[in-house]
Amino acid sequence: MVRTDYRPNRLKVSVDAIKKLISERLSVDPNSFFAIVKFSSKPKKLIDFTNFKEELYEVLDHLEFSGKSAMGEALGLSIKMIIAELRKIAAKTPRILLVTDGLYSKMAIDPMKMARLAQGLKIKIDSMRLGELSSNNILKKISDISGGNYYYNNDAETLLRSAHDLAISNVKTYGGGIGSLIENSAFLRKIAADLLRVQDLTKDQEQRLLQMRGLADYKKCSICFSDTNPYTKSSFYVSGRYCPSCQTPYHIHCLAGWADSQKDAKMRRAGAVRCPHCFYLLKIPTEISQIQKFKTLTKPSIHSREQPKGPQQFDAEIVKFDSDAMFSSCLVCNLIFDDGGKIAKCGNCQTLYHEHCFKKLKNGQCKNCGSFLKL
Repeated sequence: MVRTDYRPNRLKVSVDAIKKLISERLSVDPNSFFAIVKFSSKPKKLIDFTNFKEELYEVLDHLEFSGKSAMGEALGLSIKMIIAELRKIAAKTPRILLVTDGLYSKMAIDPMKMARLAQGLKIKIDSMRLGELSSNNILKKISDISGGNYYYNNDAETLLRSAHDLAISNVKTYGGGIGSLIENSAFLRKIAADLLRVQDLTKDQEQRLLQMRGLADYKKCSICFSDTNPYTKSSFYVSGRYCPSCQTPYHIHCLAGWADSQKDAKMRRAGAVRCPHCFYLLKIPTEISQIQKFKTLTKPSIHSREQPKGPQQFDAEIVKFDSDAMFSSCLVCNLIFDDGGKIAKCGNCQTLYHEHCFKKLKNGQCKNCGSFLKL
C-alpha cells in the first residue's frame, strides 16, 4: 500500500475509491450499512456497521501503513461481524469488499477456506486488485467462489470507476432479510445464538443462592407469564433461559412451542427461532428440538383419523390485540400483529389473520384447519 505506482500512493487512492463507493451507494440506497476492518499483521475492526458517512470517512482518513497482510484473518473477522448482523431481522444482503494487491502472509487462516465459508453463508466477497497481475490470482478465485465481483485496476482512475460500478450494482438485492439469504438449515442453526441460562445472566453469587433457595424471584416467562414451566412443572432456574440480545425470559419448552406454532418449516429444520420481542435469531436447545421432531414423526397421519365428509363452515370474528396475537403471526403474510390493527380469528382453530390478509384467503378457507370461514 506504500507504493507510489498509483499517485500519490496505493493507500490514498484506495481510501478515495472506498469513499466514492460509500457516497454513491448511500445516494441510491440510504439504508445500506458499512463496517471497516483493516488488516496488517492482524485484523482489527475500526468501526461497526453504520450509514453515517462522516464517521466512516473519519476512520478511513486515519488509516496508516503497517505490518504484514493477514488477509485470511481479516475475512474471518468480517464474516464474524456479518453473522452478528444476520441474527437481526433487518439484516441486509451481506458483502465483503477486499481492496489489496492480492499478496498475503501465510498465517493461521487460509483465505480460500474463508471464501468457501462465505459461499455457504451467502456472503459475497467483492475484490479490487491493485498492482501487477500474477499467475496465482487469489482475489479472483475468492470472488468467483463466493459469487462476488472482481475488479482489476491498473491506475487510480480505473479504481474509482470500479467503486462507482460496485456502488450502483444489485441495488434491489440489498433489501432482502435473512430469510431470503440462507436456505441451508444447517447454516441457519450455526449462526443462531445460544440462549442464556439463569447462572449466565446472574453475576451476583449471593443473589443466585437466594434464587436457588426460593428466597428471591426470577423473571417470569414472557410466553406463559409464570415461573413454573407448564410442560415439565420445573422451576425457572431449571428450564428458564434469556435472550442474549434483549434479556427477555422464556421457558425453553414455551419458546419451542411458540416456534412450532409459526409454521416455518425452515426454522423447524434448523432448530432455531426468532425472539418474539426483538427478533434476534436464537438456537433452541438440541434436546428440545429433538423432542419436537420426535412428536412430528409419531403424530398420527391425517389419513388414519376419522375425517368429516367435507370442510365445515364456521364464523370468523374481529378480535382485539392481546397476548395470543402478541406471540403469533399471520399465516398469509407471516408477519407479526401490531397493537391497534384489525385481527380476524378462525371460529374453529382460533388461527389469527390480519383483516386484509383474511380477505385474500381462497374461498375463505382457513390455512390451518381447512374450515370455510364467514366474517
